This record gives sequence, C-alpha cells and structure tokens, in this order.
Amino acid sequence: MISIKRIVEQIGLQGQYYDLGKDFSNFRRTIDGADDQIQQRFEKIIGKNLVGKRIRARASIGYKQYIRICELDVVKITLDNYYDNYVVVAHDNTTPKPKEYFLKSGFKVEILGPATGQPSPQTSKKEKNKSQTLPSQTPLSPEKSPDKAQSEPMAYAPPGKTPTEESLKEDSEENSKEHTVFGIDEIELDVKEWLSTLLVKPDTTIKEFIPRQGYINHDEHGKSTAVFVLSVPKDMFKPGVTKDFFKQVLHSISKHGKIPEILYKLNSMNLNSTTDKWEIHIVKTIENNRK
Repeated sequence: MISIKRIVEQIGLQGQYYDLGKDFSNFRRTIDGADDQIQQRFEKIIGKNLVGKRIRARASIGYKQYIRICELDVVKITLDNYYDNYVVVAHDNTTPKPKEYFLKSGFKVEILGPATGQPSPQTSKKEKNKSQTLPSQTPLSPEKSPDKAQSEPMAYAPPGKTPTEESLKEDSEENSKEHTVFGIDEIELDVKEWLSTLLVKPDTTIKEFIPRQGYINHDEHGKSTAVFVLSVPKDMFKPGVTKDFFKQVLHSISKHGKIPEILYKLNSMNLNSTTDKWEIHIVKTIENNRK
C-alpha cells in the first residue's frame, strides 16, 4: 500500500527537469584559479537538486564509455577531474556494487520522483540479455570530436531524430582507441612502495584504497598520461600528511630529466566529511621521446 506522503512526493516531483548544464557551466567558469572550496560548493549546489531523487539522464558507466539512457537513484554527486576535464559523477548504491554514472551535462536531467531504492533497469554489456534499453526522447547533437569535454553543450534533436544504438556504439569505440584502462592491480603496484611509508600501518593492503580503475591517454608524441584516484581514511595516514606534504612526496618520486621522464602530480586532495576519507586524484605522465 503506497502511503499518502509517497503519493504527494511523487506528484510534486514528477515531470520536473533540472538544468544541470547551467550550474555545471557556472562551475567550469569559476573553477579556473579557484581552490577546492569552489569544487565542494558546486557539488553541494548540484547535489541539492539531484541527491535523494530518482532521475533519468544520458550517462556512461565510466569515463568516455558507452553513452546510454540511465535511470538511477542519486545518493551523492561529485565533480571529478579527468585529463584536466571536470565531469559530473552521480553515485548510485542500489546495487550490491555501487555504480558511478558520468552524466552528460549538455542535457537536462529528468527528475522522476524521490529515490525508490530499486536497482537501475539498465545493466552492463555482460548483463545485456537480462535488461532492456529504456525508450529515449532525449536531445542530441553529435560530438564534434572525441577529445571534447563531456561538458560540451548540445542542442535538442527534432522529434524522431534521436540517436541509434549503433551510432552511440561507434562513438564509444572511437573514444576507446585513445584511452586505455589503468587497472586496480596496476595502480596498486605503482603506488604501493611509497604510499605504504605514509601509513600508520605500512603492511595494510593498498588495494582497499583504490576505489576504481584509472585511465591512460596516449598521444602521438609518445607521451602517456594516467589518471587515478586513491581513497584513504584520514586516520590511516601518519600525523603530518597534509596536501603540501603529499605534493612533496609525489615530486620526490618523480624522475625529472630522465628517459623516460616520469612525473607525478597531485590534481586534488579533498577530505570527504561523510566518509572521513581523503579523496586523492593523481596524474602520472610518462614521456618516452623527451629531447
């Protein structure tokens, strides 16, 4: 039996749209030269409109992956930096393994109502035979280049001109040629030696601090850029491990002027007040053809 409160909430929220692109564009203009407080501010602004709601939006599960129409409950919003490109990530915990949806900010997000607690109807390719793709009446303007940021503004398509699954698949395949996966095991091998020295318990399994796989971009000049994230509980670090100290550590492990030249950069380091964990975004560049 559906409660009256639930019915009122459903009627009040159904059919509304939130203009994600507007707030995200304001964030992009403000973030240049700003500190982490600006990022957290816009996470709150966007989260205020989406967290706790059931939404339908164009999104990918993973950066630069297959774009589809997704229906999900939003429990958290983060603004993550990939290759100096900020993207809006909606977190959904309705499945045993929480999912991260990279929202296409050029499209309005349809608010279906309050969060339902039900898993999203769409699934991964491995579970394709168990699900059906949602019907789409969403805007489209084909990306001019796979290098364009996910925040690229898009226009509405005329009725009947929405994208086909084949065209979206082609976009995904084209993007995958430029980006390769930086696996969790690979990240662990990369950071274990130096990260363990910063921990109260150096023998702690490093893999538990790697929430997801990273991505590697390769260019035609022999330069590779890897982006990955560490999520470390605040009390796991030794006293004195601050953002500035972390920058010094990354600088010290970098191989400047060598061939190949390997450089580590701290992209951001924010304390998540909800989980009490440091969310650490690191960029690693490898240049083989340095002159």
